[in-house]
Amino acid sequence: MSTPAGSSDPDQTRRDIQHTRAELGDTIAALATKTDVRTRLRTKTTTASDELRQRVTQAGQSAKTTAVQRSGMLSQKASQYATSVKQKAQQATTAMRGSAAGGAQTAGKAGSNLVASARGVTTRIGSSVRAKPKPVLAAAGAIATLAVVAYRRRRPR
Repeated sequence: MSTPAGSSDPDQTRRDIQHTRAELGDTIAALATKTDVRTRLRTKTTTASDELRQRVTQAGQSAKTTAVQRSGMLSQKASQYATSVKQKAQQATTAMRGSAAGGAQTAGKAGSNLVASARGVTTRIGSSVRAKPKPVLAAAGAIATLAVVAYRRRRPR
């Protein structure tokens, strides 16, 4: 009340009362807000959850960006490695084909030489057996007898 004591202006007194009532109403509203714990907690919870959602969204976007970048790098490296392996495999295949062709020619020559040599030995043995059959038969009988004796000695009784 801003009116001095003894002032008798009723309009001024009414204005002072209205002003005091408005101030008192504001003070009560402020006190009610401070004492309303449930509403304050809801406000804090809402604010915290909004901040958390924002952080999670940013982290997700950051992780997605990083994953896309790394995926591209890995794909590029894998492609380069595959190309390198393919080239090395082609070189090795070419070298093996050349080696195999040379080896086949050498093996073919050696095989035909071996076959010719075996035919020559067989022919010589056949002609010597026809010329002197008794010594060959005696030698074959002696070898067979030795084989039977050796077999009986080794066999457990």
